[in-house]
Amino acid sequence: MKKVLCALGLMFTAVSSALATTYPLTIENCGYQETFTRPPERVVALGQNTVEILLLLGLQKQVVASAFWPTSVLPQLAEQNAKIKTLTVEIPSLESVLAQNPDFVPAQLPLLLGPESKVARREDLATVGVNSYVSPGMCATKKATGDMYGSRQKLWDMTWLYQEISDFSRIFNVEDRGQALIADFKKT
Repeated sequence: MKKVLCALGLMFTAVSSALATTYPLTIENCGYQETFTRPPERVVALGQNTVEILLLLGLQKQVVASAFWPTSVLPQLAEQNAKIKTLTVEIPSLESVLAQNPDFVPAQLPLLLGPESKVARREDLATVGVNSYVSPGMCATKKATGDMYGSRQKLWDMTWLYQEISDFSRIFNVEDRGQALIADFKKT
């Protein structure tokens, strides 16, 4: 993981990026079309995995708040994460999320953002002009009684994580960082 952080540090100092996102950017995510007119500036990230991916991409300044922490943050991300407001380690209310004035709300689980969410449906956020996103690996799940993570017919594999990293890197115009992070994961 130290290699990841070092590689990303070198990427941050690059004068220009060989890859640049063209806006407006439309991303297909879990059956929804999300159009971004610029990189998000005020992110409320729902779910530990989502926050950690954003931090690994060097986007800590854009993440204004987070929620839903089932375990401790990765040790190498603790200092960055300490600067981000934690709304709750459990499931937040929609009101607490919207009070942060977000322009983007990515979520780790459909439980946090989806048709039967305890926080909001994606349509609720769209109504107030907030883009949303759900981890691609969760799109393939079906809600099963008593299972907040859902069940799936296809096994989870790393391509879901790579897709999420790629999507975030395009959304935030940091594609070089995303490619470097994916390459590092593929090495290990």
